[in-house]
Amino acid sequence: MRFEYIDHDTSRSVRPLILLFAGWGMSPAPFAGLTRSGYDIAVVWDYRDLSAPWLDLLTPHREIAVVAWSYGVHAAARFIESHPGLNITARIAVNGTRFTADNTRGIPRAIFDATLAGLDARAVTKFNMRMCGGGEAYRRFDTMAPARPVDELREELQSFDTDPAPYMMWDKAFISSDDRIIPPANQHNAWSGEAVEIIPLDGPHLPDFGLILRMGLNDKGLIEQCFRKAEPTYDEHATMQLATASRLIDLASQHINSPVRRMIEVGCGTGRSTEMALERFKPAEAILYDLHISPQVESLAREYTAGKISPHSCDAESEIMSQPDSSADLIISASTAQWFNSFRAFLSQVARVLVPGGICAISTYGPDTMREIHTAMGTTCRFPDIDTISHRIIPPQLQVLSVSEERDTLLMPSAIDALTHIKRTGVNGTGHRPSDRGLAFGKELLRNYPLDPQGRAPLTYHPIYMILRKP
Repeated sequence: MRFEYIDHDTSRSVRPLILLFAGWGMSPAPFAGLTRSGYDIAVVWDYRDLSAPWLDLLTPHREIAVVAWSYGVHAAARFIESHPGLNITARIAVNGTRFTADNTRGIPRAIFDATLAGLDARAVTKFNMRMCGGGEAYRRFDTMAPARPVDELREELQSFDTDPAPYMMWDKAFISSDDRIIPPANQHNAWSGEAVEIIPLDGPHLPDFGLILRMGLNDKGLIEQCFRKAEPTYDEHATMQLATASRLIDLASQHINSPVRRMIEVGCGTGRSTEMALERFKPAEAILYDLHISPQVESLAREYTAGKISPHSCDAESEIMSQPDSSADLIISASTAQWFNSFRAFLSQVARVLVPGGICAISTYGPDTMREIHTAMGTTCRFPDIDTISHRIIPPQLQVLSVSEERDTLLMPSAIDALTHIKRTGVNGTGHRPSDRGLAFGKELLRNYPLDPQGRAPLTYHPIYMILRKP
């Protein structure tokens, strides 16, 4: 396999890496200009040989998000299995499966064989036109098409193992409705039970990768910026989040009967949840993670006398990978996991870091969260529901002690008050804010916001709580 950075900022500290496995016959050329705020991007292509001589280039990246397209999904799955020590969080598949030639879960075998038997320059053009979905899109693609000889493409197609790649759970599988290369029905068959979330797309086999990256990976710099701006107003307005933290700590305390020597809190925010956890569990050592450590938390760390507190300004998804095996008695996180690129991968790390018998207490948000905003915007909240969390996200290495959910609704005097509340609690860092579509859209959101009979603006929160134990 070959490797090339297409967006690599060497002027600052090493950024997370999007490792994009391209499809058959591709090169980096069609992805020129592709960016995602806060990430480096590298393309992997040419699957005649699945070795990775460039592997050392990945070492500096503390987080690697794998995005695999078409036959690149098969190659990526084999790569992930072969290199289990890499700091991979998200696994995102796009119009591909772990099956190559398969009548119900990949490209039908007869089409695969016919493509290989008749491969010439004309056949490649025909394939690319079908891949793009038509003439106009193909003409745009042709200006940046890979310049690879047909003999090389034939060798690459011949080298694909028609046995399926290893089974593993993927976070997201994007499936285009007008895919003329791998039938959408086959993709749905392949991903049933093998992806946390299946996301339908309009369009052909070759998608808008800018859209894929925006939908699939969080802009953590934006999230940090929004919460930093909300620090002065957070405690006054985040009544739901503070109630959720209190409830989580109450649930955790029902299962903790021995002293907590080492606690890790993920998403310490302004320290309100931290104060409650320190008071209840009195850990001898507390490690605190957040994208930005607030002055309130710094003050709390100086004043704590029952043990040692170490705040870390970091991305918890990558930072937890550096924690030793079996080193924490308690890992607690309130209202943070929804910002992760892969909640599934994070919980796998939690299972590794907890001591045997250790407890993980986490709250996240379900799909009814801020449903009024989504109703007004005409969008759908993609936070996982309690069933998905229970059956596809929590790893088998963790024993479920309890999983529960609540729905709580704030009533605001008006829609503008609801939006102001969101801003003052920092939770507008989703990348789908009204400002992303201009002032006119913001006015439309206010006009479409659903009000109750008294003219008040409801705002729903949907916390999901889980208490897990490492056996």
